[in-house]
Amino acid sequence: SGPLAAFRRSTPKAKSASANLSRSATLSEAVLRLWPLISFRRRMRVMGFGELMSQHETKCSKTLTIHILGCDRVECSSEETLRKSVGPFARWMSAALQSGVLSTMQTSSAEAPQIDSLVLEISGPNVPDWILSREINLLPSSFESGGLVSAIAVFHQREYHKPNTDEASAVLTPDLAVAFNAGIWGYDSWKPTLSFMCQSEGNDSYACTPFIITAYTIEECEDDAEVISEVAEEAVVKRMQSSKHDNAVLAHQLWAPESNPFSSRIERKTASVPRKYYENNAWQAWLLGPSTSAK
Repeated sequence: SGPLAAFRRSTPKAKSASANLSRSATLSEAVLRLWPLISFRRRMRVMGFGELMSQHETKCSKTLTIHILGCDRVECSSEETLRKSVGPFARWMSAALQSGVLSTMQTSSAEAPQIDSLVLEISGPNVPDWILSREINLLPSSFESGGLVSAIAVFHQREYHKPNTDEASAVLTPDLAVAFNAGIWGYDSWKPTLSFMCQSEGNDSYACTPFIITAYTIEECEDDAEVISEVAEEAVVKRMQSSKHDNAVLAHQLWAPESNPFSSRIERKTASVPRKYYENNAWQAWLLGPSTSAK
């Protein structure tokens, strides 16, 4: 029952709904699956382990921050498009916090991290100019509070590995990073970002952030994994060339390429290959960064 029934039905209306809900449902499933790890990293930050919190971030310690990489007009062509894409996730997150379902995902008796706000930081070199200065509210005005107090999307027109030059919009430490239909295997422009993520450690805000990558096919998802492994191996060699670093593992695969239960049900037509393409059809998860940062 409910909106997720669209992923189980074959009617035209259900297929159309699955395309609209795929990103939000994928985010929701990722948060559920990774919540023990997300919670652990948040507790370590608050306690001062692994990375130092700025005064600004201490005030934002009740904010769940998700970075969505490599975005363009597909996600940001209009406010309506953006809300349709990730608005359902904000509402799900609020309901999950209110119901306590995330608390049941805890693997220890430690107190669950308190969260009352959600920030989606959307970045990419092709994020359109018109949206850069905006903060878009993802909760409807009639929304009944009880979970999230606020949920907003903010925007950065940059490649992920490059410094943020927008002084008015600081980049918050991510709890989760996601790249939808990234095509890492086909674009060398992803390699500097992957290398940056592999080498982020210590008090770097990006160190060992859980990273989800989706793909149009399971084959492309596997190709993405090969590129990630290759970049991580190259990063290890660079570290070993410095006397300050050992040969720490820089890429931990949290789960291997597999079918995503919340793939779009609408085929994406392409003339280049015979196999069928669907948005977010397959996915995988990684921790990128020195293993000592994840402990």
